[in-house]
Amino acid sequence: MCSGRVDPVMMVEAFRSGSDGVFVGACKRGECHYSSGNLHAEARVELVKRVLEVAGINPERLVMRMMSSAEGNKFVEFTTEFQEKIRNLGPLGKAEGLSEEDLKIKLKAIRDALNGRKLRWVVGKIVEFKEKGNLYGERFTDHEIRRLLQEVSMDEVRIREILERLKLAPQSVKDLSNALKTPARIVLRQMADLKRMGLAEIGQIDGRTPIWKLSSEAPVYE
Repeated sequence: MCSGRVDPVMMVEAFRSGSDGVFVGACKRGECHYSSGNLHAEARVELVKRVLEVAGINPERLVMRMMSSAEGNKFVEFTTEFQEKIRNLGPLGKAEGLSEEDLKIKLKAIRDALNGRKLRWVVGKIVEFKEKGNLYGERFTDHEIRRLLQEVSMDEVRIREILERLKLAPQSVKDLSNALKTPARIVLRQMADLKRMGLAEIGQIDGRTPIWKLSSEAPVYE
């Protein structure tokens, strides 16, 4: 199977199934049988690494290596190196200081973010931005692409994680801020965004503290 068919969600589902690391093998640059499949795979891997990092999961748990089908020795070298790296990192979640419940919530949020329209559009444009440029012909450097992915991923993953936590129970901004390890002012801004989108609402007031819950009209994704 061409590496270009490896969807970002597939990588995350491997983690959700209990894998401590994910290895993606691809053809060398310029040798893809489908022209640019390996370049699209590289863009997707970079996106997933940024999303993992935003969620507090070590991005080194995901690796992509390029080699030809005739380089069996390199495949052995790469996979052996990867196995040793994962062994040194330790079990997924535990090494990051996450409880089983927090890890489950974060991976679900990551999957939903990667399956959303915004990140799918961004990752679908990366190769074009790097090779051809935008509408004005301006090409993006690798550094600019990583920064773009980081900025977009932050909002998407946080919003998805907030929704996952609100599924469990109504919470205050302070509760969410502590759980996400994110400043309360940022969480408050995102709660306002979720309210505007009809996904969250204030369920009650505890003293002077608003307690947020999922909107009764919010779709539920499993």
